[in-house]
Amino acid sequence: MLREIANNNIWFGLNGENTPRIKKFLKDAKIGLTPETLWAGDNYGTTDSAKKHLLALFPQQEQVFDTPKPEELIRRILEIASNEDDLVLDCFIGSGTTIATAHKLGRRYIGIEIGEQMTDLVVKRLNDVIAGEGGGISASVGWQGGGDFAYYDFDGSRT
Repeated sequence: MLREIANNNIWFGLNGENTPRIKKFLKDAKIGLTPETLWAGDNYGTTDSAKKHLLALFPQQEQVFDTPKPEELIRRILEIASNEDDLVLDCFIGSGTTIATAHKLGRRYIGIEIGEQMTDLVVKRLNDVIAGEGGGISASVGWQGGGDFAYYDFDGSRT
């Protein structure tokens, strides 16, 4: 700490009596994506647009999730937090938005879900994605389909 203070890398506030903080210098910044504070629905979708996407994917369903996340929002998060071929973990798959988006972005993924929607919604959704489903971010990323996935039931059997 004394060395960092001597090197002028620690800041104690304007009056010198505040909690010490590490100075961050522009010369040390990594080139990359800096997330914005506010993500507007115009750019990153809304719950309403995500719900319409789900209803288009599953017209036979009377009820879909009340607050699904839009693929545009998940895309932004995945592009900030991962790179192509990285592994994405979704512990609560829900309707499968995160893994569908990960698939379209070339990420590998593991999803976990105990709800009945795994076979009713998620497996069908991923099959649609592989077949080239055109909703969500498909057009903006040039998604044409492809790939595969493995689905395992909690007892370890592969389906």
